[in-house]
Amino acid sequence: MTDKPKGPNEFVSDAYSLKDKESIMAFYRKWADEYDHQMQSEGYCSPQGVAELLNEHILHTDLEVLDIGCGTGLTGLHVANSGITALDGLDLSGEMIKVARSRDIYRRLIVADLNQPLTLEDNSYDAVVSSGTFTHGHVGPEPLGEIFRLLRAGGLLVCTVHFDLWHNKGFDAVFASLMSRGVIKCIALREGPYYADQDAEGWFCVYQKCE
Repeated sequence: MTDKPKGPNEFVSDAYSLKDKESIMAFYRKWADEYDHQMQSEGYCSPQGVAELLNEHILHTDLEVLDIGCGTGLTGLHVANSGITALDGLDLSGEMIKVARSRDIYRRLIVADLNQPLTLEDNSYDAVVSSGTFTHGHVGPEPLGEIFRLLRAGGLLVCTVHFDLWHNKGFDAVFASLMSRGVIKCIALREGPYYADQDAEGWFCVYQKCE
């Protein structure tokens, strides 16, 4: 029997341990209203880090942005605070989406499974952001091709990928394949913490869709 993945508290450890769609949906259905409190009480800083990384690599805020795995909108809140108003969100959990809607920062909110094809048009967005979606195997690298399909030429994917998944789940290989085929290029790749005053837990990534 393997040990449960460790987070900074029992709540996060339980979230990391979820393995199938049904248990993920049940967990977030139960905890949607408490999610922000539980995460912020541990100094959850990854959403702010993703938003700041996006801001480093854009020339203006007149962008259409999709927040995938948006949850309750913690990442979207930081993105919106930077001045971006054309912000959409996508998440598996309708309960989490309900909380995100109450923030009044999203233009459109979509309940969808990233592990299935998305009913969104090609070249729809200037940037896709994600914090915490690629964490402990809930979503692997398989949707990356679909995500880049949604981006316009020159568009950015700004996301975190947990160290545990980078090689073991093949994120490194998928990104390398997309780069070798001329689909994307790596703009930034840096280590960083997900929680304040903790060790680095994953990669903070910026990939750009080629012209």
